[in-house]
Amino acid sequence: MTTLWQRLRSLFAGGEAAPPDAAAVAATIAAIRAANLSYCGPPKLENIAEAALAVRAARVPGRWLEAGVALGGSAILLGKLKDRATPLDLYDVFGLIPPPGPSDGEDAHRRYAEIASGTSQGLGGETYYGYVDDLESKVRANLARFGVEPARDGVRLHRGLFEDTLRPEGPVALAHFDCDWYESVRVCIARTAPHVAVGGMLVFDDYSSYAGCRRAVDEWLAQAPGFAIEFHRRSLGVRRRA
Repeated sequence: MTTLWQRLRSLFAGGEAAPPDAAAVAATIAAIRAANLSYCGPPKLENIAEAALAVRAARVPGRWLEAGVALGGSAILLGKLKDRATPLDLYDVFGLIPPPGPSDGEDAHRRYAEIASGTSQGLGGETYYGYVDDLESKVRANLARFGVEPARDGVRLHRGLFEDTLRPEGPVALAHFDCDWYESVRVCIARTAPHVAVGGMLVFDDYSSYAGCRRAVDEWLAQAPGFAIEFHRRSLGVRRRA
């Protein structure tokens, strides 16, 4: 199995840009996890890093976005990996997530019942992020703690349901979807996929975690010949080929 460093070196091989310092990427991932800011384990965060650096190495035009921000851990990683000129849009209700629907599996409904009961545990014994008052302010503080300043670094936070807020402006180079349920994933795909530039990447965090997410992605891929699976290592990476 190739290491993250080997994959990053191959991404930048032959290009003018120097390959990133894999140790620095790994250190950022470790710091995010140590601060209890991401439910994504190191392998999933490495997948995000690889996709982000792949679109940078290929100079894919367009903005980056994330749907499903939680405490901001993966948003921090994206903010650290993008160049300052690339906009990063973060979409979330910044509160308790909406419930799953009839197209989701028992896994999703069981998980949401736990969340709705008020008994869900947060990372490291902390309060579950969906119960946090003014979660948006907490996410902004978490970004700043890691040196990502929204006003300076082209990061915008969009509060509300995806169907109300997710309308990308211009081409999209990278999208990270961490939104669990079938309908949320379906909306994100429908709103984003038409704007993805050739060479752009979409990463689905919950493809191997929730049946509804997997169903939404599989239904889309079955009728989207311009997109192809780039990797499936717990999360799923899809690239626009044409």
